[in-house]
Amino acid sequence: MSGYPAHRFGLRKRGILRGGWYADVVIFDADTVQDHATYAQPHQISTGVEHVLVNGTIIVQNGQPVETLSATLPGRALKFKEE
Repeated sequence: MSGYPAHRFGLRKRGILRGGWYADVVIFDADTVQDHATYAQPHQISTGVEHVLVNGTIIVQNGQPVETLSATLPGRALKFKEE
């Protein structure tokens, strides 16, 4: 589901869970996932999202944001690479 788009957009080492590659993984309960953010209160935590990993770094664990992240965050912006 993500391998082809990553290849199509020229994103190397992305789109497949493979050793040495970059991966963002979200583990959620499809029956309970729900967004609680509103325009008035946009920074509300969603329920049903149990774990989130960005480039192998845990940023949400047991449904709560990890407070001990380093000053350098694990994610980065990606650009489309034209071939």
